[in-house]
Amino acid sequence: MNLLFFTLTTSLGIYILFVLFFLTGLRRIKTKEKNITSWPTVAIVIAARNEETNLPNIFQDLAQLDYPKELLDIVIVDDRSTDNTWSLIKHFSDQHAHIHGVLIKEKSPAMTPKKYALTTAIEQSRGEYILSTDADCRIPQSWVKSMVKLLEEGVGITVGSSTIESSKHSSFIHYQLVDFLALVTANAGAMGWDFYWTGSGQNLAYKRKLFEEIDGFHPVRDRISGDDIYLVQSIGKKYGCTFNPDPGSFIKTSPSSSIRQFISQRIRWSSNSRFAAKTDLFFLLFLFNAFLMNSTILVGIFTPQLYSILPMVFGLKFVSDALVIFSGAAKLHLTFPSIIFILWSILQPFYIPFIGLAGLVGRFKWKP
Repeated sequence: MNLLFFTLTTSLGIYILFVLFFLTGLRRIKTKEKNITSWPTVAIVIAARNEETNLPNIFQDLAQLDYPKELLDIVIVDDRSTDNTWSLIKHFSDQHAHIHGVLIKEKSPAMTPKKYALTTAIEQSRGEYILSTDADCRIPQSWVKSMVKLLEEGVGITVGSSTIESSKHSSFIHYQLVDFLALVTANAGAMGWDFYWTGSGQNLAYKRKLFEEIDGFHPVRDRISGDDIYLVQSIGKKYGCTFNPDPGSFIKTSPSSSIRQFISQRIRWSSNSRFAAKTDLFFLLFLFNAFLMNSTILVGIFTPQLYSILPMVFGLKFVSDALVIFSGAAKLHLTFPSIIFILWSILQPFYIPFIGLAGLVGRFKWKP
């Protein structure tokens, strides 16, 4: 009983300190406007596997980018698709001189599929800077210019914001938006204090020479996930990293189609904590404390001796979550029904412990 009480109150206190850390860091992030007279060459790399339903959308976005086409080299890799993905890529690339398709027919024995596909795209592209996104994303017209401007400031890697496409107004989709927003806001807040934790491969920009300097993805070639966290930490800690708050850089991604897919995706992300344990103890402390607090709350729900303190714990956690979520929503120009946030805050203790444990043992499914 005393141990549970101590664990619950201590983890809550640390949680509140992290929230203050994120909020103050978020306020430190400022948009920098740099007048660029000579734009650099840029490579955009995209790995696609069975994305025939999503490709027409991103093709439309790529064709409408406002970056000089003679300075762009877009490489789209078909990673062993079994649908019409390659035919669509081939048809699209034939219409644009600066867009190229690459077909991968077999798995690499030396590297996991996603990393091998991206490595192949990077090796066959040209460009001083590399931008990456996913085939199921929607990218704004000014995306490349916005990301390049921050690299031109001198940092080694730029992390852009991603959010869930929520035009269908589904409660489940809005729930995913809030959940993803929490991750993005916390990461952005940490970056405001120069702590480079992670990013999303849906929206990254980095310098090619630095990618080559860290030997590309070879140091993590056997990891199914985590290429984005590896890049942010390996490049950012040595050459600097920044979060891009410009709405012109915000990317939208497709939501999970089912609760099962949503949970599997979160477990895959959680599995990267094993990499964090070796590279950033402060990041690990945040992840472990969030896991510990939610786990103790869950245990407390079934422990009558803690009923006197649980309302206070729930209340302080709820207020802390609200500060993070709504500050992030304001920063990233997002809206959602308040009831969805309430539901998200209440449900966290019921699935965060499971996701954390499953991530540690690597129990998730992804594209083979």
